[in-house]
Formats: sequence, C-alpha cells, structure tokens
Amino acid sequence: MRTVMPEPTVAPRRRLSRRKRLVFALVPLALLCLVGELAVRAWRSRQGFAPFLGGSYRDLRIDLIRRSYPAAHDPLLGYVPRPGFASADNQWHAQVTIDADGMRQNGAPRPAGAWLLAAGDSFTFGDQVGDAETWPARLEQELARPVRNGGVFGYSFAQSVLRAQRMLAAQTATDLVLSFIPDDLLRCEESRRFTAIPWFDLRGGELVLRGVPVPDSAVDNELDSQRLRVLLGHSALVDVLAGNLAPSWWVAQRPVVRVHPPGTGVAIATKLLDQLVPDCRARGVRLLLVLQGHWPDAGSQQVLAHARTLGAATLDLCARFLAVAERTPTVQQQWFAGHMTAAGNAWAAREIAAALVPPTTAGRQTAAR
Repeated sequence: MRTVMPEPTVAPRRRLSRRKRLVFALVPLALLCLVGELAVRAWRSRQGFAPFLGGSYRDLRIDLIRRSYPAAHDPLLGYVPRPGFASADNQWHAQVTIDADGMRQNGAPRPAGAWLLAAGDSFTFGDQVGDAETWPARLEQELARPVRNGGVFGYSFAQSVLRAQRMLAAQTATDLVLSFIPDDLLRCEESRRFTAIPWFDLRGGELVLRGVPVPDSAVDNELDSQRLRVLLGHSALVDVLAGNLAPSWWVAQRPVVRVHPPGTGVAIATKLLDQLVPDCRARGVRLLLVLQGHWPDAGSQQVLAHARTLGAATLDLCARFLAVAERTPTVQQQWFAGHMTAAGNAWAAREIAAALVPPTTAGRQTAAR
C-alpha cells in the first residue's frame, strides 16, 4: 500500500491594506518628484534664478519686479533699479551695486570733473557684466570724468527719456548720452511688458502720457487671490509643467499688452526728441543719441535722422559693429552674449568717448597718457 504524503501547507499570503499599498505606490512617486524638483531648480539656476528660492516660481512669471532683477516700483517710470542694492545674487550672477538714487555704480572711485549722464535700457545698465565692466563705467575711465549710469533693464525709449529728464532735473551736467536699441521703439507701443509701464498716446499729433501713476502690480495683483496656484507655484517642477502645458490657467495674464499698431513707436520717439533736445539745449547740456545692438533697423535710422535735424549729435554703433564684424567675424562672439560682454562694452565706451571728445582734444589726452 502506497503511502500518500500530505501536501505541504502553504501559509496564506497576508494581503496588504489599502493604506500600505498606497504608501508603497507613493514613495517611488515622491522620490521621482523630488529628483525632478531638484533637477528643474538646477536648470532654473543656470537662467539666473536662485536654486533654493524661498518664494514662488509662478510669481517670477507674473511680474518683472518679482524676478531676480534688483528692481523697485516707481509711480512714473514703472520700476527703477532698487536703491541700496549690492550683491551678485541676481539675474546675471554679476556684482551689481545701486546707489541711494537708483543709479548703478561704476565699481571704482569717481574722478573729479563735470558730470556726464547716461540713460537707456539694459545695454546701458550693463546686463550680464559687473559694475566696472559696463560701458558707462568704462567711459568714466576713458574720459577721466564722472559718469552716472541711469540705464534700466527692459526700458522702452519713452521710459529712457522720462528717466533722462528726471536725471537732468536732479543733477547738473554738461553731457547726456541717451542709448537705445531697436526693440526700445517697439516697447513704446505697449502698456505692459511683464509689468505695468507708462506709455504715450498720440492725440492731434501731440504726446499724452498714459498709465500713470503706474500701479505697483508686484503688490496689488489679482493673481495673488488664486490660492491653489499661489501654493503650487513654490514648486519649480509644477511651475515648468503648468507653465508649458496650461499657461493660460497657470498665469492667466498677458505678459505683453500692445496699445499701438506697429510703427507708432518711431513716431512717439521722434516726438519725445522734440521735447528732449530743446530741454537739453536750455540747460546747456550736449545730447548724444546712440544706437546700440547688432541688427539693422529702418525705424531706428529714422529716429537718428530726426535727432540730427534737431541739431543733436548721433552715433550709430550698430552700423559700426557690423562694419567691424564684416572684417573680423569673431567679434560677434567676443562682444555679444545676449547683451554686450565686458570686451564689447569696452569697445562701445571707446567709440562713445571719441564721439564726445573733439579730435584735437582727444589727441592731447592720448599724448598726456
């Protein structure tokens, strides 16, 4: 008789509770999200944002003043460089020092002499370079006289002129260098460019200033009432995903608002020069209008030509750069990296200095050195 061996008893598996199954599923997902968050923060840090930002990444999309630009609200100009700021923790990872009047410092003790004022956009302010590497700082060294850097990142031609007029009223000077790029004329056709800005309307051929006082949208902003999005905005990963997959829901605010048809910016710029040139002449201030950048533009040429008809001096650095680049193509990479490099700013300063100093005086200064 064959003995039948009993089958081994298999203990029944204990089924995990729903809570434990949920935990086991969420742990790898959480780790994946953490890795993604750190990776996106590292990527954003290369764009100029702090890797361990304590605030909201969504806020940085809403308003220029909330970004890592050293900016402060101004009721007339929209925003100005933040007075008293001194740090390399900014959009450019470069040493930026702003004095109590909102002017960028030149990184060295000031020489004695009559003041020269510089106004304009980010090319004048010196995006991407340190205090001593902007063209106003290098111009101060070239001329051995004090230069106030009143350039502001993102400014329109209209904002630059308003800033220049404020500087002329506050500081006795002998010269004003007003710099612009072609995009500054396009910005005159907008009432919002990542933040509210002042803008001019044309009524009966005359300029009418609109949008002032400019609201402080960094404080009084309807998007702050969107509680869920405000909370989720502290995640760099969520910000990137939502900003690309559902931008209208995520921000629900147009970054740029156009109020004029194309070409109006040129007309506004010429009208502003009609005001600025006589103002400079009445104050005994020489005006030099400088076109920067590396892309030719018909509208900018019209503005330069109009300035010359008013008796103002002009300098077309764009055309001069293109002439140099035709002979030496490598200067494009040497002088421009988005904005001008330290080498590019040094070249611009030399060109501007030569335009400001009469040839006989320039020769004497060179011999003295």
